[in-house]
Amino acid sequence: MPAKEDFTTPREIALLEMLSLVYEEMDLDAIEERFVDLTADIFGFDRVGLFFVKHRKGVLQGKLCKGFHPGVISAMEIPISAEFLLTRPLVTGFPVFSTTVETEDSHARQIELVDFALIPIVNKKRLSCWQIKKCQETTCPAYDKKWLRCWLVPGTRCGDIPLDDCARKEEVCRECEVYAQQDVDAVEGVLVVDNSLSGRPVTREDVALLSIIAHAVGVSINNAKVFSRTLREAIRDELTGLYNRRFFNERLLDEVDRARRYGGSFSLIICDIDHFKAVNDSFGHPTGDKVLVRVASVLRENIRSSDMVARYGGEEFAILLLNADKKLARSLAEQLRRELAGCLFQEIDGQQVTASFGVATFSDDSISLEGLVAKADRALYLAKTQGRNRVITL
Repeated sequence: MPAKEDFTTPREIALLEMLSLVYEEMDLDAIEERFVDLTADIFGFDRVGLFFVKHRKGVLQGKLCKGFHPGVISAMEIPISAEFLLTRPLVTGFPVFSTTVETEDSHARQIELVDFALIPIVNKKRLSCWQIKKCQETTCPAYDKKWLRCWLVPGTRCGDIPLDDCARKEEVCRECEVYAQQDVDAVEGVLVVDNSLSGRPVTREDVALLSIIAHAVGVSINNAKVFSRTLREAIRDELTGLYNRRFFNERLLDEVDRARRYGGSFSLIICDIDHFKAVNDSFGHPTGDKVLVRVASVLRENIRSSDMVARYGGEEFAILLLNADKKLARSLAEQLRRELAGCLFQEIDGQQVTASFGVATFSDDSISLEGLVAKADRALYLAKTQGRNRVITL
């Protein structure tokens, strides 16, 4: 029996690998870097650039590139408007491909595009045109492609009119109810490719494949953002943005295990805002929340880069000081106390807010997580009973 002939080409294998890498990865930066590298390698483009939408600012911001002069792409920031060539795919949803830039657009001229394509990176799943219209035009390149809208693919057939010309295609699409459902917010960015060195034209087939891949990448980027946001919410306090108690305790336990195994010292500070109940009673809980956010900011801005601060509960905060013996820990805690006491809080009519600090050091005070926390908490209690706004070590 003759062996089954394999029609899979090296390029098709590379494309499958590209899509699998994109879907398997959850790190946003890694997805973007692989997308740029693989696009350049698989398609052989001279230059590849990646731009992403800054929705709050309403601009398209350059981020990554390959083949362009260093810093050129990352320095570009373009207002989102159909009048600019590079942002047109965001507004229309159309890929743009041409041999030359026939425009006075300074942004496009800046990177001297030749034989180029601009591909929108879509970040949301959409119903396809043939599903919405119940289209039976089976010869259309968009037919049966559940992940694409018709205007993302060149050569589609609408009303028996082959639409290879992007300008004509866009003109026809403006009258289509499917096209009218487009959502600019669903476009993540724009992929820029060109062959300015080799002079090889970008083909319709290249644009179609890139549209498919860019859509997959857009969905993957959106998934990575959701994952990152979920992870952040799992380890961060919602109000202050500091680490939460659960994550802080896990990190503290890691340091206990490391110090037991390899030696070294670290310290724990637990601090509590003085008379915080009076703030809530006098000014209300929304104002109290603002005070908590401000205190968190003061602590975050005045610890060392190697240290870690968390909201430990209510008006209580905890700080992990790496490579800090008792003397250094007390000095750092005293510095934090002074910084906080020196702030005037406009949220409470310019009044002062102080805090009490309890310090414990690994090995000197305890060699267990529970013991270390208990000693720091005991020192904090003494700071409170001895007049507040002070640092106590046992």
